[in-house]
Amino acid sequence: MVLSTLSDKELVARCKQELPGSTGSYELLVQRYMHQVYRVVYGVVHQREDAEDITQEVFLKVYNGLPRLEKASSFPGWLYRIAANTALDALEKMQRRKSNEISLPEPQPVAVAGLEDSVLRAELRECIQRVLCQLKREQVVALVLRDFEGRPYEEISRVLEVEEEKQSTVKMRIHRARLAFQKKFIQMCEKVKTKARQRLSLSTM
Repeated sequence: MVLSTLSDKELVARCKQELPGSTGSYELLVQRYMHQVYRVVYGVVHQREDAEDITQEVFLKVYNGLPRLEKASSFPGWLYRIAANTALDALEKMQRRKSNEISLPEPQPVAVAGLEDSVLRAELRECIQRVLCQLKREQVVALVLRDFEGRPYEEISRVLEVEEEKQSTVKMRIHRARLAFQKKFIQMCEKVKTKARQRLSLSTM
């Protein structure tokens, strides 16, 4: 049998039977989902190297947990929940580590446009990460899957464990997640947003 011709459901079923002995089916499953998982993780941490490391951690958890997965058909939602939760765990650790670091006064940067833009992007990324840490995990998952990844509502419903026919429930949760993000962003990132507007106005003069 050619493994590449199997559906995801069939492949997951084979993995459940074969692991931890044979890993051929599992390796193919990783290949199929590596890019999607990486994008979900990156949508949370916004750092390439961190996202790569976390993605590897996600698939290690999948390897250990796959034999206990009850329904092969629930694999995609289960996988994305692991990816989002692992990324959020890592992000929270990063934020705690940064908050514990001794903050030293920084020298004034040279007024170079490219450098200013780079610093501003880094500040904005850092602020968005802090906002995500303030939201409920379900809200972060909904935002990443819908707004960053453009996933269909049917898929998001499986990740959030909402009955697929109740798309209105999923849409409402996404709407509330957006409102929560917007509120926190205004509270926590107003200074960075103002600097960005000023930089944009200067660049158009």
